Amino acid sequence: MDSRKKKIIAFVLAAAVVITAIPATSFFATGTEGTQTEDTQNKDTQPPKPTDTENAGTAATEEPVTMADYKVIAESDTYRMYFYEPRLSVILENKQTGKLLETTLSDAKDDGTNNATWQGYMKSGVVLTAIVGTNDTFQVDLLTCEHTKEVTYTDNGFSAKIYFTEYEFGLTVEAYLDGDEFVVNVPEESIVEYKANNYIGTISLYPFMGYTYMDEQEGYMLVPDGNGALIYLDNKEGRYPTGFSQMIYGNDAGFAEKTTQSYLWGEYDTVVDANKVIAPIFGMAHTEDELAYLAVVEDGEKRAYIEAQPNGALVNYNRCFARFVLRTVYVQPLNQSNSGTVKSVETDRMHSDLTVRYMLLSGDDADYSGMAVAYREYLLDNKLVSIKDTSYNTRVDFLGTDREEFLMGTTAVTMTTVEQIEEMYKTLQKAGVKNLLTIYKGWQSGGLYELPINSYKADSTIGGTNALTKLINESAENGYNIYLYNDALRINARTNLTTFDAMKMVNKRTFEEEVNEQVYDTFYYLMPGVTQEKLEKFIKSYTKKGADNIALAGISNSIFSYSSRGVYYDRYDTADIYADAVSSIDESVNLVLEQPFAYLWNHTDSFLDMPLGSSEYMYVDEEVPFLSLVLKGILPMYSDYVNFEADKTEFFLQLVESGVYPSFYLTHENSSALIYTNSSDLFSTQFDIYKDIVIEYDAALRAIAEQVEGAFIIDHVRMDNGVTKVTYDNGVVIYVNYSENSAAVDGITIDALSYKVGEV
Repeated sequence: MDSRKKKIIAFVLAAAVVITAIPATSFFATGTEGTQTEDTQNKDTQPPKPTDTENAGTAATEEPVTMADYKVIAESDTYRMYFYEPRLSVILENKQTGKLLETTLSDAKDDGTNNATWQGYMKSGVVLTAIVGTNDTFQVDLLTCEHTKEVTYTDNGFSAKIYFTEYEFGLTVEAYLDGDEFVVNVPEESIVEYKANNYIGTISLYPFMGYTYMDEQEGYMLVPDGNGALIYLDNKEGRYPTGFSQMIYGNDAGFAEKTTQSYLWGEYDTVVDANKVIAPIFGMAHTEDELAYLAVVEDGEKRAYIEAQPNGALVNYNRCFARFVLRTVYVQPLNQSNSGTVKSVETDRMHSDLTVRYMLLSGDDADYSGMAVAYREYLLDNKLVSIKDTSYNTRVDFLGTDREEFLMGTTAVTMTTVEQIEEMYKTLQKAGVKNLLTIYKGWQSGGLYELPINSYKADSTIGGTNALTKLINESAENGYNIYLYNDALRINARTNLTTFDAMKMVNKRTFEEEVNEQVYDTFYYLMPGVTQEKLEKFIKSYTKKGADNIALAGISNSIFSYSSRGVYYDRYDTADIYADAVSSIDESVNLVLEQPFAYLWNHTDSFLDMPLGSSEYMYVDEEVPFLSLVLKGILPMYSDYVNFEADKTEFFLQLVESGVYPSFYLTHENSSALIYTNSSDLFSTQFDIYKDIVIEYDAALRAIAEQVEGAFIIDHVRMDNGVTKVTYDNGVVIYVNYSENSAAVDGITIDALSYKVGEV
């Protein structure tokens, strides 16, 4: 939704995001009865179903395992791969330095404080959870659970067919070196479940990949929170019962349970939503050993969590990994009033390969800058992004009209008309602002929250359709490009029928998004197929008028499971429909996306609302502009709105540092007129107040952008004196001083709270 949460007071924000600790004996939700599904695909790659379990033992050994028990099974130019078969344990050795990355806990580093369950978890190359009837608290690993295993060696690794005899399910784990990358994969067709009401709940592949004990190693874990964040590998002294645990591409609304929001004085939301995971990545850096990896979840990512647990979170080891969800448990109401419920298990599991690719980095590349460079090259090489026009634009968005209650209905509150935009553009042009990007919100007939948008029809209070079309076309000739905002995800129940179009969750209840606003307090999600149909109609009517600029929201950063007419669809089905719709639109119009998930990056001309910070979890030690380092020079990125930032000086310096372009959300009228609308939280938007700031930002940031146009960031370093040094591949270096004292770097003095541009 186009709604910024109000910031109340600092202590409220500090406690805003709550992460639930994971019990030592259970890593996921509770399970219940489900319907047995039979996997009959490609039996040659499936683990054999044993006819007896006489020889199905465990991988536990009485004697401690040492390096001598490992054997070399593959090598690349830089790395040597050691393997210990009983645990599927891999050790990766840098051949130049002799430094090691371990994938499972070694017996030598076992601190002896953990029970058998944790021993199995930490020392097994693959860890599953089993759903048995109504219970999914069963951990399944290679040390504590009876299993059979058939290992085949390949030119660059191994393939292991594993069958857990008690639960009668199995899978194949493949691991190999691909050049200087370590790849772990579970083929979808290898997953089997033979026993009724026994299912695989989750799969974690090498959950201890690159682990460290307490503070034995300097370094950090990279987590995809906001733009990027680091969790140091120092001794956390048991302060945090848990760490980062977020689903890639956001939580699944299809399994949402209704919760009671917490409001201050019944009006202000006291819980700030955490940032969604925009990209399927995580990383670990051993800076002392100059060894690191960036992991990309290539397959299965739409049903996976990124986990990054610091020492003290249940055990004394730092570890990060991907946890794949094959099946989950949900609450099924027994009646319309939801007065009775039972637990149910998804009737079918996720059908996707599960793949994590670890890009191994060493030397000067073994830090988050090296990770960013590696990810950028990965995206470009695999054609997951394409280089777009990154020319500088200041983004100035306008709100057209919203609604407030009036007698038996609503009345228009018009904030910015077409004619007023034209006048404001003239003011900026006279001041030397060469070009702009504008997202026009609330342009449609009925105002900002008249959703979904069914056709190109502008509200009469802003000037009507013809006037808007004329403004779009004439402004483009002067370099001022107007994009019409379309939230293609939501339905407003008060303005549109929802009987057949509203998304139903897996439990067949209609999903409701409740907001504490003045006029419209409940929204629904469109069924993905309906979204695609309505977008096609809208684009057809829009381009027929001769305009072709669209800003899409909602579907750009939301995917979910749902049910329709008794058929279950998962997040992959939704993502496929959205990707198809966005790809089709991208071929016919100029398209920009609001905070798009990585799988859509190749279909947007700009990245709107790039976060500059993180969710400010207590265990995060440092925020880094990781995504900005990756995408700078590929996509133009635009920030959240400057006029809603409390510390504009620091925010400006962050823009300089990250290469992100500024955004403003403005109106012609004073924002006090919005007090009785859903846009009441837009507390400071009047153009006359911000025009000078827009002009100043435009001049300063445009000058920097012109010096780094088309260049990539290759290094980003935080100095102890408060200066951040950003190096581009064209030789330009930007120094940003966040301290309140002047500081010198490379013989250059940077004033307090200022920046300088130099060269290598």
